[in-house]
Amino acid sequence: MASEPKSAGEAAAVDPAELERDIIAFWIRVAALFGYSRSIGEIFGLIFLSEAPLCADDIAERLNMSRSGVGQGLKTLQEIGAIRPAHQPASRKEYFRMQTDLGVLAKQILNARVFPTLEELAAQKAALAQHAKTQGSPHLMQRFDKLQRWQEKAAPVLAVLKSLA
Repeated sequence: MASEPKSAGEAAAVDPAELERDIIAFWIRVAALFGYSRSIGEIFGLIFLSEAPLCADDIAERLNMSRSGVGQGLKTLQEIGAIRPAHQPASRKEYFRMQTDLGVLAKQILNARVFPTLEELAAQKAALAQHAKTQGSPHLMQRFDKLQRWQEKAAPVLAVLKSLA
């Protein structure tokens, strides 16, 4: 006889270690989406999981990473506003916790990664379009005109994003 499905309140127990791995894997994918390394995702994932602030030594031990690699990752995460220092009165070590203000985090990521990359790509596209124009390739000129129309259509959305940042 088939067992009956469990209600939402009776969900199957999840192995805590498996859940931790899945959460860290999620943050690795998010980091990759924004052009950051796997280690940035791992470090942020561990900080996300932790109720208490973590120091670099704790992170290096838990993730089996070098202390210097963790230090570089923490510096990057601070620069983009993903984490913030957390004072621990009984310790001289520097501890970190997750930035819980989504607005601050979104602004920092947009300003640190997204907008500069979009500006670089726009300049590169303009230079390539100019080269295609000087070569007189109708096919490429048509393609770059199409890209320009896409860019113009996206401009209002980009303007809204910039106003938020």
